[in-house]
Amino acid sequence: MLKELWAKVNANQKFVAYGAVGVLVGWIVGQFIATASSPGVSYLGTTIGGYSISYFSAGNASLFAILGLVGAIAAVVVLYLKVAPSMNITWPMPFAQILLGISGAVLVCGVLVLLMQFTRAGGLDGAPITLWLADIIFIGGGAAMTWFAYQDYLVSKTVI
Repeated sequence: MLKELWAKVNANQKFVAYGAVGVLVGWIVGQFIATASSPGVSYLGTTIGGYSISYFSAGNASLFAILGLVGAIAAVVVLYLKVAPSMNITWPMPFAQILLGISGAVLVCGVLVLLMQFTRAGGLDGAPITLWLADIIFIGGGAAMTWFAYQDYLVSKTVI
């Protein structure tokens, strides 16, 4: 059944779905791998525990990362609703515009995550390389979603 649904999606919309998967992978890498830890220390017989911080989800950046993830999921859901066999939805605006708007919002959220990480009060001294990897994957997925949604929008404008 999944192959039948996937066959109904055009090439640009397939790349939007791939970009959404990239956003998900970037979010997972950022949440679980982009961390730094400090071991506990013992000073004059007193042990002080260490800590672990996820740079990707520190501060308000986590809110925009979650919003970007929700947007990527929404794009996949909208694609599914378009091609599902029992769905007959009257869209309030052209489908390509809806997909482009969602994809653009995901890209904006990814860029805001990066900007908030750069402008943290404490700076990014000691930030792990996986933080930058997560940012590249997250923003790259959002950029792919937006670019191919824009291409789909251009195609829909020429068809009309």
